[in-house]
Amino acid sequence: MMAEFEKLKGDASSRQYFRGKNFIKVVYPSEMRESFYNYLKWYRIYKKYNLPVPELYDVDTVNLEMLVEDLGDINGVDYFNSLKLSITKKKFVEEVYRYIEIIASIPEKETIEAPQLNLAKELDFFITNCLDCLFAKENEDFLKELAAFVLTGLKGFSLKLAHRDYHFRNIMVKNKKVYLIDFQDTLFAPMYYDSASLMFDAYLDLGDFRKIETNLDNPDYRMVALQRNLKALGTFCFYGFKKGKDWFKKSIPKGLDYVSFHLDILNPDFKKEWEGLKQNALNNI
Repeated sequence: MMAEFEKLKGDASSRQYFRGKNFIKVVYPSEMRESFYNYLKWYRIYKKYNLPVPELYDVDTVNLEMLVEDLGDINGVDYFNSLKLSITKKKFVEEVYRYIEIIASIPEKETIEAPQLNLAKELDFFITNCLDCLFAKENEDFLKELAAFVLTGLKGFSLKLAHRDYHFRNIMVKNKKVYLIDFQDTLFAPMYYDSASLMFDAYLDLGDFRKIETNLDNPDYRMVALQRNLKALGTFCFYGFKKGKDWFKKSIPKGLDYVSFHLDILNPDFKKEWEGLKQNALNNI
């Protein structure tokens, strides 16, 4: 039976993907049962509010498998880079950006059971996975001080419903139509979270196209972006160094640069120390 499928490259999870004829078979491991059901729940909600997601053809709740629409192999990074004109690149970024507000505006009756982002857990994830990979053990105290600075800065922030992992590799483009994927972790996060994830995506440097976000230089916005980029560095280290998925390492330099960029506005003293760490980290990649 498996001979009918082509196994595809995995993502930042332990799910497995197999390409069939016009569909993708997604296989969840038993430890991701909750994620499997979250996907089904948010698929229904995203569809209800006209968000562009791949069609769901069939579900096996016993074996935790599903058949979804095959969107091809062109993600948002590839599509952006294939565009030749600045105006078409801008329109593409604007369309992807527009869906953030649609997600955030899903009525409370649909989202009342959605969890809240655990900021402390994400920052612990960053420290745990970057130590001994990018940074030396002797840098741990500074990293903890940086994490505490971020947590204090985000205290009391207004929460908005967010995709949670809204970057251009979670955007697919099929026949010039945009689709959102990997939305099963939708939750409440500090306002600006999805925007910051998109504007400071380590997979794709948007440059001046970031200017569609009018809050870009707002310190509150940058605090959210700082937290998001720190968490992303933890992800790149976890999968790049500890799980043997070397392609994640390629995004580390840009992630390090983004942190410097944010600290330049938020805390120049932290930036100075971060710059020293960054040079050593680059040597460890």
